[in-house]
Amino acid sequence: MFKLIEYKCMKAFLISVVLIIIAIPFEIQAQQKRNDVRYENTEWTNIWIPSATKTDLPRVLLIGNSITQGYYPVVETFLKGKAYVARYTSSRGIIDPVMFNEIKNLITHHKFDVIHFNNGLHGIDYDAAQYEKGLKKLVRLLEKHGQDAVLIGATSTRVLPGYPGWKTDELNLKMIEERNLIMFRICHEKGIEVDDLFNVTADYPEMFSGDKIHYTQAGYKALGTQATSFILKKLIR
Repeated sequence: MFKLIEYKCMKAFLISVVLIIIAIPFEIQAQQKRNDVRYENTEWTNIWIPSATKTDLPRVLLIGNSITQGYYPVVETFLKGKAYVARYTSSRGIIDPVMFNEIKNLITHHKFDVIHFNNGLHGIDYDAAQYEKGLKKLVRLLEKHGQDAVLIGATSTRVLPGYPGWKTDELNLKMIEERNLIMFRICHEKGIEVDDLFNVTADYPEMFSGDKIHYTQAGYKALGTQATSFILKKLIR
């Protein structure tokens, strides 16, 4: 009797050990995946959906960061009477799973006719391979859950020399150019038009604010005007 109990206890112990050994690699893999995300000192997300109960006009979604949030009012004003304009703006970098979850929830529960998207000025510690992998995942998400919305990719805007928030001027420029080339390549492969916002202000330092990365009202108006022109083409197709 005691030997039977002892045998069962030993068997249960061995099974537990085996299960723990099997689980360890998965836990390590999950931990490594979490460690890939590089958070900023403050992480934020801003979702704004005006006139959410109305159905008389098409809907547009702008996806981006604080730059997008800056030119959002310009797009909204230009499209008044033509479309309702929502926004998802965030500090979350291109491989952050929270960003994918938030965008998926948004576009699953709200129907948009056009989605204008960018993610390039956050997650500066991610290399080109990580950025490309994340951007491909974002495009797949928008295609799968976007309810047939027309997609427009957008390049990232530049930062002026002397911007203190990142690395050297040379590395800052190289990173943005690299990410913009990836945006062009991925969108070209998918047949998605790209709004090249980089060139709108690249040669106009007077359009930048004192922090060398955000814009004056004139800068945001220029960016919003071009974004609106791309969106309007898709709305009247």
